[in-house]
Amino acid sequence: MEWKVCAASVCGAAHLAADTPCQDAFHWVRTPSLLLAAVCDGAGSARCGGPGAQRVSREFATRLAQEPALATFHGDEIAAQVFALLADIRLGLQREAEEEQGALGDFACTLVAACLFDDHGWLIHLGDGAAAAVVKDRADVVSLPENGEYVNHTWFLTSPDWREHVRITPLHGPVTQIVLMSDGVQPFAMNKGGTQLFGPFIDPVLRFLDGVDETQGSQALSHTLCDPRIDAITGDDKTLLIGIREEYGQDDAPLLV
Repeated sequence: MEWKVCAASVCGAAHLAADTPCQDAFHWVRTPSLLLAAVCDGAGSARCGGPGAQRVSREFATRLAQEPALATFHGDEIAAQVFALLADIRLGLQREAEEEQGALGDFACTLVAACLFDDHGWLIHLGDGAAAAVVKDRADVVSLPENGEYVNHTWFLTSPDWREHVRITPLHGPVTQIVLMSDGVQPFAMNKGGTQLFGPFIDPVLRFLDGVDETQGSQALSHTLCDPRIDAITGDDKTLLIGIREEYGQDDAPLLV
């Protein structure tokens, strides 16, 4: 199983104007049989939202990929593993907060992740942001953002009721394309109803990435996310991670629409 992974995080115009750093982060791990990728968005109101996003994305992807029996897990087993891992990462954040005489909420961040094997996988989601996967010979699968009563309210790993809001979506069959995004990308990468990826944006991106290497692709994503036309749509930080399974060309796999 060969995956090409291109990803970029860029600071939003509002953060640049306020001279605050990007609070998004991503991390991915690739082995001959596994792709594990995570995107995290640090809460804008959190003092250490960016460091929290960096730590959670890195630890989640790295540590879950190290589970030796992961490929054999079924629904209940992957859920148990994910909840145990997130609880331990959360405990680590709590300890760091106490050492710095801060609060757990200082590290508030969301999580959008994908765990993919040759013929199956899962989307793992807590909070806003979105994920989409093309499963060969099956319908596309989309994991939508979860917001509360207000559009700018969501749930974080540091939330007291975080367990109630972790969503694990099974993917049955070989995944050929994966798209993970933070909520700053949603306004232009999702359709008007916010239910599917927006074809006029994502289709040309996928076609371009299919023909370049990871470095070129990641640089192109970064340039795209910094486009002034996008800054006019959203001032938020933006992270976009796209994986293309290279044994399936564009002629074999449908584009996400």
